[in-house]
Amino acid sequence: MIFIQIPSTYEAERRYILSVMFGEFLGLDIQIQLSDRQDTRISINDDSRTLVVADGLFSTPPNQWLKSASLPKQPLPMWDISKVGLSTTTVSPEIPVIYGNEPNNLDFFQYSGNKINLGLDIFGSAFFMLTRYEEVVKSERDKHDRFPATASLAYQENFLHRPIINEYLEILWACLKYLWPRLKRKSRNFQIHLTHDVDSSFRFAFTGILSLARQCAGDLLKRRQPTLMLNNISNWLVVKKGNLEADPHNTFDYIMDISEQNNIKSAFYFITDHPAGKIDGIYDIRHPLIKELLQKIHRREHEIGLHTSYNTYQNSKQTKNEFQILREVCESQSIEQNIWGGRQHFLRWETPTTFQNWEHAGLDYDTTLSYADIAGFRCGTCYEYPTFNLITRQALKLRERPLIIMECTVLDKRYMNLSDDLAFNAMVEYKRNCQLFNGKLVILWHNTRFLEPSEVSLYQNLLSF
Repeated sequence: MIFIQIPSTYEAERRYILSVMFGEFLGLDIQIQLSDRQDTRISINDDSRTLVVADGLFSTPPNQWLKSASLPKQPLPMWDISKVGLSTTTVSPEIPVIYGNEPNNLDFFQYSGNKINLGLDIFGSAFFMLTRYEEVVKSERDKHDRFPATASLAYQENFLHRPIINEYLEILWACLKYLWPRLKRKSRNFQIHLTHDVDSSFRFAFTGILSLARQCAGDLLKRRQPTLMLNNISNWLVVKKGNLEADPHNTFDYIMDISEQNNIKSAFYFITDHPAGKIDGIYDIRHPLIKELLQKIHRREHEIGLHTSYNTYQNSKQTKNEFQILREVCESQSIEQNIWGGRQHFLRWETPTTFQNWEHAGLDYDTTLSYADIAGFRCGTCYEYPTFNLITRQALKLRERPLIIMECTVLDKRYMNLSDDLAFNAMVEYKRNCQLFNGKLVILWHNTRFLEPSEVSLYQNLLSF
C-alpha cells in the first residue's frame, strides 16, 4: 500500500488526480492522509524511503482559483532531465514545467538512497491538463464557440504534439522505482481506436431532385467541374433505383473491411436528432435503411455510438434525449452493447458543462477532446481516464478517450492544410508518441472521406505503419 500525505487544501481535486495517476494509470493502491504539509509526501508502509513532490496549482489562494492568476506563468521553464541521471521514457529530455519550482535551482531534483525531492508539480499539472482547467478560465473561442488550439498552453509552449502528462507519469514512475525497485505497474498495450462520425450516411439516398439540382449548380458554376456534375446525376439515378452500393458515402463495408484486416473494431457515431436543421444532417435514424445499416455494423461486431447534434454541448436535456433515441432504435433491432460512447458534432465543447451532460445522459465515454484547428494531445495524455467537474468539484463516472487525429484537421485548408506527405509524417509522429507510452491512438475518419484515392492511401498507410 502506498501512503500519500497531502495538504488539506483542494481535497476533492487532490484525491481525484491522485486516484487517476496512481490507480487508473499505474494500477497502484493508495491511501491518502491529510496533513499540514506544503507538499505531497509518498511512502510505503513503515519504510523510511520517501518521495516528496512540490505543490504548485493546489497552492493557489481560493479567491484566485479558476482565475487567470492561477494559470501557469509563461514562458514555461524547461527542465533537462538528461542531466539528473533519472532513467525514464520521454518524448524529449527537455521537459516543460507547467507547475513547479524553478528547474535551474539545485534543489529542483535531489535524490539519495532513501529520499527524492522533486520540484515538478506532477499532480497539479496533470489536473490542469486532464480537466481542461484553462478552458474555464480563458475566453477565446472560434466561430463555432470552440476553444481553439492556438489559445492553449500546449500550443503556445510547443508541446501539443507530445502527451506531456504521460511523460510526467513516467518521471513519477522512475522516482517510485528508484526508491522501491519491487513495485509493479499495470501493463498496457498500444491500441488504435478507429471512430467515424456519420454526418452523412448516404449522399443520394435521402437527396431529392431539388437538392440534387443545387449540387449540380455548384459543380458547374462554383467548382467548374461539369464531369463531376454528370457523375453525380448518374450516381443519383442509380441509387434511386435501389443500388446503394453506388452511393459515394456508403463506405461502411469498406471501412469495416480495412479495420478487420488490421484486427481493429471501428466505432460509428450516429446523429439521432436535428434541432439545428441541416447542419445536423438529413438522415433519420429511424429510417429502414439506417436500421439495416445499424444491424450490419452490429453483426460484424463493430461499435455503434452517439454523435450529438450541433447545440447539445450546452444542453443536458437534449443530450439525454438523443441518447434515448439511439438506445430505443437499437433495442428495436435487438442491438445490445456493454458500453456506449460517442462524440460531439463539430467538436463543440464547453468545460465542464459537456462532461456533465454526458454523465447525466448515462453515456459511458466521450471522445471529443481534440482541437479542430490543430491535431494533437489536447488533454496531454493518450490514456483513457475518468473525468472531473471543475464547478461542482466532483469526480464523474464518464470516461474521456482523448481524440488525437481528425483527418480534416490535418488535411483541410481551413485548418492545418498539410500535403499528403506532411500529413502522413504528422500523423505518424502522433502515433509513435502514443506507442511510446503504450497508449490509445484515437482517430476520427469520416465515412465521407473515402472518395479521394490519396486520402484512402493515407488512412491505410497510417494503420499499417
